[in-house]
Amino acid sequence: MCGIAGKLWLDSTRPADAETVSAMAERLTHRGPDDGDVVSEGPVAFGHRRLSIVDLSKKGRQPMTSHDGTCLLVVNGEIYNHEDLREELTARGHTFRSRCDSEVLLPLYQEYFSSEGPACFDRIEGMYAFALWDQASRRLILGRDRTGQKPLVWGWVGEEGNPDGLVFASELEALLPEPGLDRRPDWDALSDYLAFRVVPHPRSAWRGVSKLPPATIMVVEEGKARTERIWRLAPGSDETAHLSFEEAAEGVRDRFEQAVRRRLMSDVPLGVLLSGGTDSAAIVAAMSRVGSGPIKTFTIGFEEAAWDESARARAVANHFETEHHEEILRPDAVGLLDDLLHHYGEPFADSSALPTFLVSRLAREQVKVALTGDGADESFAGYDRYRALHIAERLSGRAGMPVRLALRCAAGLISPFVEKGHRAPGTRLQRLLGPLGSPPRHRNHIWRLGMEESFRERLLTREGKDRFGEPAHYGANNDLPLRLNEALVLDHEHYLPDDILVKVDIASMAHGLETRSPFLDRDLMDYTAALPGSYKLTGDAWKGGRSKAVLKEALRPMLPKDMMSGPKRGFGVPLDAWFRGPLRDHAREILLSPEACRRGLFSPDAVGVLLEGHAKGRVAAHETLFTLLCLERWFLRQDALT
Repeated sequence: MCGIAGKLWLDSTRPADAETVSAMAERLTHRGPDDGDVVSEGPVAFGHRRLSIVDLSKKGRQPMTSHDGTCLLVVNGEIYNHEDLREELTARGHTFRSRCDSEVLLPLYQEYFSSEGPACFDRIEGMYAFALWDQASRRLILGRDRTGQKPLVWGWVGEEGNPDGLVFASELEALLPEPGLDRRPDWDALSDYLAFRVVPHPRSAWRGVSKLPPATIMVVEEGKARTERIWRLAPGSDETAHLSFEEAAEGVRDRFEQAVRRRLMSDVPLGVLLSGGTDSAAIVAAMSRVGSGPIKTFTIGFEEAAWDESARARAVANHFETEHHEEILRPDAVGLLDDLLHHYGEPFADSSALPTFLVSRLAREQVKVALTGDGADESFAGYDRYRALHIAERLSGRAGMPVRLALRCAAGLISPFVEKGHRAPGTRLQRLLGPLGSPPRHRNHIWRLGMEESFRERLLTREGKDRFGEPAHYGANNDLPLRLNEALVLDHEHYLPDDILVKVDIASMAHGLETRSPFLDRDLMDYTAALPGSYKLTGDAWKGGRSKAVLKEALRPMLPKDMMSGPKRGFGVPLDAWFRGPLRDHAREILLSPEACRRGLFSPDAVGVLLEGHAKGRVAAHETLFTLLCLERWFLRQDALT
């Protein structure tokens, strides 16, 4: 796990800009505090910051060069099947200098790219972002793993439409030393941010910088870039089921244990980020079963009892006799927001980044690597919106129209009670029931929104509406049906790489902690995606169904029953209470500051009404307020950088 950066001049006779790349790599020291170097070759300079995990010797240093000296490589991440690839490539005559997993990419490229092109990198099992320069062919290749666990941003340098170079890095802020980038705000990207609380790929908050999409290889030759997608998750259906529910669960269990075993590859100690939920508890159980040695676990708790899962996490730790560590997150932790925005480099309003940041800091005091439960909900249907989709499918067609109308009326009746005094369950119910009469893909879009359209309409000034425009739509044609498995694939392609995985990577690597996600193992994902949706969400739709059913069946021999029950919280944050208490004055000071008012994007009167309404319990606006707060603090940071 590391940080990478680089720059390519399109004029092959121009000497590499090693000085700029060195400054870029320096800004990634937190990702790789153990070592660093910059190497140039012709018009290219690569920089690397190393977090030593596999082969701690100097032989594992990067940038790496091929044996014939024609190729240069930097990698961020882990290649879990590197030993298998090493054996295959050795049989074909290639030799290796180190045990480092990253080194296999050089002979892999040299052996297969000429015949297979970018598809040759589909052999890699792992989480990674890499850059490879072929001096002989004057070819730059950038690549990113299947689900987007490792970030990679890039941009053209120089005149728009006529660039003279290209830069890339693991994080946006690492690109600041490059003067030729267009760092003006991308208003289309910020419009999407207002809708989803994150900036979805391939855009970034800067006009001149893009995010390389997951499962994508970009090839730059003769001043032009082309991309190729090398993998997609394919949804299964009930009609194609051939395994019984019990057989499917057994297959999940076997693949999950193998995925955990693969992610124990390390020459340094490992731990687990323990939320108190089923997914992270399952990882502890699997580590115990495969005999990984003493396990260290880490969790974050809250003073607010409704959000605190530290007792559940402690029960898991006690059951498996782990070495357990806890920390309580208090509202003053939001003072970390500037640190977070510095690392994310753009507005990011998933509030669970705060506890993820702190639990990563806690874990880094003991270990360099931690396993997480990320990806389980998106594979096994763990969110409320999947249950709502389950209900909506039952109500499709003319026969279900009266019930749809009744439920929409019920949603309307709930609204006044939510306005009078926020209660989270009532708010969720109102939000889930309201869109039931909409076309399938439109209601899925609404369920994904971070800022409700009604808030957006009220808050934006005329200038704000002109600037931001309309957000992108989460999904495809509204008129097509949407099955559960298709919704899961949509979340794998959007929600996971744009929100969950960005959150975890940046928050953990801010402290030099590598995180690994067994549920994002390719074999497990492909197998699970092919299972019928009815195996993931089972039972009576009117009772919401039993979520993650096949996973819970798979875990039955591994976990006590009481560890697989209870409400889902993960690393959620009690923002609603904080904005009525300790954050109330802070939010008012930032959102109604002279700088914010001069920007003219949001109506001060409407923002003031929203702040007051939430503080007095008349409206549930905590997510919207946090979205605005992160955006304004990002603007203030941009002002300071110019």
